[in-house]
Amino acid sequence: MEVQVDGIMPEEKTNLVMKFKCKKCGHSIAMLTNKFETEFVSKLGVELGGATGVSTAPMATVSSSLAQAKEELKKTNPEDDLIWTEEALKRIQRVPFFVRGMARKTVITFAMEKGATTIDAKLMDEVREK
Repeated sequence: MEVQVDGIMPEEKTNLVMKFKCKKCGHSIAMLTNKFETEFVSKLGVELGGATGVSTAPMATVSSSLAQAKEELKKTNPEDDLIWTEEALKRIQRVPFFVRGMARKTVITFAMEKGATTIDAKLMDEVREK
């Protein structure tokens, strides 16, 4: 598989463009990212391509960098340690879907600031009164 490496991680960080081509059949596939995806990939420290135009494992660097970043994200997500009681889960499900994410985040932030490990109805009442 050939990989086009010209223009990868452009300085202006607007778009990331890659082209993959099968050596057997000649079929090409292009990958285009938008400005925000390109910035995200750049901040992860992903380096695509290599010293040569064709690499035996063109996505090896991407794979290892993303795996490392995934592990770092797991370490920095303390909200996964919070336990939701059945009643709290039922109450958060009654919140309209278009604001449920924000309500959930507010409850989680409050619980973490307070040092709580369990989110229950009492804690949700405290958030509402706040």
